[in-house]
Amino acid sequence: MSGSDVRRRVGIKDVAQAAGVSITTVSHALSGKGRLTDATRERVRRVAADLGYTPHPSARSLASGRTGMIATVVSLPGNAPIAFTQIDYYVALMNAATRTAVGHGYALVVAPSTAGPQTWSRLPLDGVIVIDPADGDPTLQMLRGRGAPIVFVGRDPHGDPDDLVVENDRAAATRSVLDHLVDAGAGRVGVIALRTFETFSEDAVSAYLAWCAERGAQPCVHTVDADSTATPAELRAGATAFLADADRPDAVFCLYERQAVELLAAARDSGVDVPGDLLVATIAEMGLAASSQSGLTTLELNQDRLGEAAATLLVDALEGRPVASVRDVPTAITVRASTKR
Repeated sequence: MSGSDVRRRVGIKDVAQAAGVSITTVSHALSGKGRLTDATRERVRRVAADLGYTPHPSARSLASGRTGMIATVVSLPGNAPIAFTQIDYYVALMNAATRTAVGHGYALVVAPSTAGPQTWSRLPLDGVIVIDPADGDPTLQMLRGRGAPIVFVGRDPHGDPDDLVVENDRAAATRSVLDHLVDAGAGRVGVIALRTFETFSEDAVSAYLAWCAERGAQPCVHTVDADSTATPAELRAGATAFLADADRPDAVFCLYERQAVELLAAARDSGVDVPGDLLVATIAEMGLAASSQSGLTTLELNQDRLGEAAATLLVDALEGRPVASVRDVPTAITVRASTKR
């Protein structure tokens, strides 16, 4: 193919000439700035579209004052480590956010959990998606201080009413699992939680207690003395203690998938039959449930939709469009052997 056959890139001068206006007018029309009539702005945009003109990213950044770079941050308290690249929930959420951001012309940065406040303070970010905001996270405090738009996947324990939040309807999701366990034959349902630094467990336990109160049921919240960074041995010890409780229920909703996997192993060691003696459901986050020996029933949080919604909300905030929190990303239950009697 000869050079003459290659289509030349359409520039802003071409748009100005075709529309019969100045280059400045074209810039103002496409950026939404300047004092132009609606008719002029619309005519310039139509001409630009007809010519196939797209602003160069660097020129667009200069005109808007933005870098075109946003980030996702997995929030952690202090320096707590977490290998989020090994957790399906985070990987799928970040992949969806990246696809959405790139589709809107933004680059998305993902840093390891070892990156502290200093790392993020040096990056020229237009905005940030904070996943599972944690109580006591120094990075979160620094990001708020920058004043750039933030979208939270899950509410901040100490957040503001005006925070932009994307999350599932946690109360409805919890109730759906509890109702499923009853429908599967449970006489009494309990919850196993960990010490937590984010709000998901808090919201799920609150929904569980309300559900019990409505039914006049005796609640059973077994809190394992460990957090989501716990070792398998710590989680196994918590599961063994739960099974040894003479007053334990015959069904349980584990709020962490790793805890549910250890509960199944402890049940086998203790001679407790799942699902005959104990129904078990959990939350899909690690990708372990389907491959576990008993096949764990899981609550699916729809992390693809969470990531897409968070990135879209952040882009809308950056570009001045009306925004509102999204708190009803749908969930679903995948029923497996652990709740089939």
